[in-house]
Amino acid sequence: MKRENLSGRIFQDIRPRQSACTTQNWLFKHTLYTLALKFNHLQSSGAGVLFTAVTVLICACCSQAPPLQNHPAGKDSLIIHINSRLPYEHLDLFIYSDSLTQALETHIRSRNAGILRLEMPCGGKIITAIADLQGSFSEDNLPQQFSVMEHLTMYYADENPEHPLQSGYCHAYAGTHVELAITPLLCPVIIRSICMRGDTPLLKPVIQLENVNENALILQADGFHPASVMSEPEALKHPFMMIRELPFDIGSSPQEADMTLWCYPNEEESQWKCTTLSVSGFMHGELHRFSIPLGRILRGSSTVLDIDLKDYDSESLDSIQSITSALSSSDAWSRELKQQ
Repeated sequence: MKRENLSGRIFQDIRPRQSACTTQNWLFKHTLYTLALKFNHLQSSGAGVLFTAVTVLICACCSQAPPLQNHPAGKDSLIIHINSRLPYEHLDLFIYSDSLTQALETHIRSRNAGILRLEMPCGGKIITAIADLQGSFSEDNLPQQFSVMEHLTMYYADENPEHPLQSGYCHAYAGTHVELAITPLLCPVIIRSICMRGDTPLLKPVIQLENVNENALILQADGFHPASVMSEPEALKHPFMMIRELPFDIGSSPQEADMTLWCYPNEEESQWKCTTLSVSGFMHGELHRFSIPLGRILRGSSTVLDIDLKDYDSESLDSIQSITSALSSSDAWSRELKQQ
């Protein structure tokens, strides 16, 4: 017999204080392409991803500064400082002309460069950075306009928290020094502690994320209202992002879980559309499931939960209470990945 309870309660839910208008800031599932450029499809096959062989321009010395004087006519130095909360292995940098056509001027793949100095034609630029991009672009398939770059899509099922894809863009002028912040799409959901009211413990508990946003645009900063969601961890390259078994039974005394799941941003607030955390287990030989809607999850946010599950037979159902505050998500990544 399966009994479902909408009776989870969050003692504390800690998230950054930020609005959907100010948040901006990781792998690809079946497709990475735009119609205009006819990008090659990147298709998943089993545990791996088969990528079309391509070549890229490798910039091994991009962190070395060129002379800052005697520039060629019509050119100037552009200094770019990449600001990332999380480490990354390589960076794809796309620089577009900030003009009517927004045409691509330069594409560079660099290895973990914090500061890049480039000789660029004078004028306004749109600088796009993508860290730990799965696969690569050929010279024939580079997004030649910024409007094409804006439509590139990433998929939650192919994410890897160990090497999250991070991205961001900014506007600048040649001859200036600009700081470009990149952030991941993956958002940590940290279960800090959990308990179960009543005299009967919840045995063999499993926690899982449901209604996770299935995909998002690489450069999307806010307005995440998913057209499709997923709740099947077997479809993921790394199922532990969505589902985990707790190493203990849940009793009346709060226990430190210190466990992290990951999801994509989802700004839907309706209980039936927002991302949900479920806790399931056995009581008296029957399967019980507690469902906890997480509310709006913004890009770049971390959600920290202290959960109090209430017995289905208790006198009333508790509502969810949320408290928000700032938290560095990089701590959640490093702590949890060490336990994998």
